[in-house]
Amino acid sequence: MSFKFQEISFAELSENMAALLNGEITALLVKRVMSPKLCQVVYDNFINSAGLYQRNDGVPALMVGANTYLQDVDRVIDELQRNGTYTDLLFRGANNIYRQVFDSIEEAGYRFRQAYIQGLPAPVYRGSIWNNPTNYETPLLAHTDWPQVKYSGLEFQNVKIPIAINFYPKHPPKGFSALRLYNFVPEESWLDELGIMNSGGYPIAQEQLDGVHYIDIQPEEGDILLFNAAHVHAVNNRSEKLTHLHKNEHHRLNINGFFGFCDQLNRVLAWA
Repeated sequence: MSFKFQEISFAELSENMAALLNGEITALLVKRVMSPKLCQVVYDNFINSAGLYQRNDGVPALMVGANTYLQDVDRVIDELQRNGTYTDLLFRGANNIYRQVFDSIEEAGYRFRQAYIQGLPAPVYRGSIWNNPTNYETPLLAHTDWPQVKYSGLEFQNVKIPIAINFYPKHPPKGFSALRLYNFVPEESWLDELGIMNSGGYPIAQEQLDGVHYIDIQPEEGDILLFNAAHVHAVNNRSEKLTHLHKNEHHRLNINGFFGFCDQLNRVLAWA
């Protein structure tokens, strides 16, 4: 599997979709897909949402939408009923970026649909602001997402390359915050030795990653980042710089979800 990163425009997304889905490209940063004015609309929708809550399952974040991390099917259904209805309102008054990305998947020649959970359509995105109070410099610790996909017990469990979609309607200025993407997809035996298979590959201690090649990707407000989420990744802040920002300028609102090609169904599935 190659380790390749590209910056592109949205018009170039469909022509790069096959390479992303099959692992030839590891990450794509799609620049300036939404204007600052509309980004502010989406951010305000998030902050003022009736569905805003604090996630408290060991991955701290302010969130709008369903959290299905390491939950059984019954709890996933309950979560969808309680929190899944608020996500469409995040794009009220703005263009829905996810619908545009899904159009690009179909334009690339793939059959596409949402995954289903016991007959219900799965959510395809949720909004998060990572807010780990004990580790401001790394608000989202290093991890891989493939275990929580493979062992979900849900329809998307057979997707071999889960692609994370991250849209940033609010992001610190360039140089203040980055997604660190490692050239490393851990084996199950390695995660077992660390004792984190049962936590879905989260978190991986920094000392375990010493010497591993990585790239720091620095999105800006209005960008979309798509990447192979089987690769270990983390969010890093430069705290000495962030202290100079005012009010909510340090917020990193990430509206995120996943998609990937399922061989058994011969189509791309999306979920969150």
